[in-house]
Amino acid sequence: MAMQRDPVREWREQIARHLLGLDFKPLSDAPFKATVQPISLHDLRIVRASFSPGITFRDSELIKKDRSNSFALLIAQSGNIFVTHQGRDLRLGCGDATLLHSRASGDVGSLEQFSYMPVLIPHAELATRVPRFDDAITRRVPRQSEVLQLMRTYLRVLVKGRFSREGHQTIGEHIVDLAALAITSHGALGESSLSAVAAAHTRAIFDCITSHYSDPELSVPKVAQRLGISPRYLQRLLEKSGTSFTGHLAEVRLKHAFALLTAQAKSDVRICDVALQAGFSDISHFNRLFRSRFGDTPKGVRADTRMGSAEAVFS
Repeated sequence: MAMQRDPVREWREQIARHLLGLDFKPLSDAPFKATVQPISLHDLRIVRASFSPGITFRDSELIKKDRSNSFALLIAQSGNIFVTHQGRDLRLGCGDATLLHSRASGDVGSLEQFSYMPVLIPHAELATRVPRFDDAITRRVPRQSEVLQLMRTYLRVLVKGRFSREGHQTIGEHIVDLAALAITSHGALGESSLSAVAAAHTRAIFDCITSHYSDPELSVPKVAQRLGISPRYLQRLLEKSGTSFTGHLAEVRLKHAFALLTAQAKSDVRICDVALQAGFSDISHFNRLFRSRFGDTPKGVRADTRMGSAEAVFS
């Protein structure tokens, strides 16, 4: 008689304890689900993890096997997460965070499906920035923290893959700086000139433009309001990055329009509708910018694409 398969046990033994350095205990009869996405970034490791109701934990055996000496800034991606660590109990809401130590046992879990994102930072990296880090262990960093909000945006852009690999060391340093600020800062961040804060704000601006370029009313004041910064600070950050709001927005819109014009599935969409979908409300202005950027009119680019398709069919 064949033995009944135990997916929880298989995952624990083959993946969790062996590859992730943690264990899992289910807290309900709900079907077991676990997704884990590790992201390596210079000396940092970031993990996106989601689980069915249960507890993730590290016992003495796992700690003994783990030769690293690091901290984890654990950011809750869902609500109702409980944390037990170094004799302290804590509950995290969605967006809250807390600092944990890899060399100490503890539990993180929920009675509901839950997800979190630990940012694993080497001890030496954080210790140089936070003199009394022990005071920050298992203390809640509220989701309203301006630095934490900025850090979450920076991480979200990173997860989307909108960073070049060449800059990973600098990005890693910025994330450590933001983590240190998040666990030590208690006031408003303001329009700081710190390189990590400026870089995170700049990435947030680019991400906001990329996410909302199709809005024909998108403007400096509108993006600044979304990000909680002043329009002047936004423009200053973009100038330092070598671009302008108008220039970057136009580039994003033009690239989207080009992609639509050269997509076979969109070949029947009118050019004026392509322009509108890309966020242009003035068709003449769109045509001038498009020709200047790509050396041909939208109609010409579409015709060349169709000709190329015909040649491919009959060759």
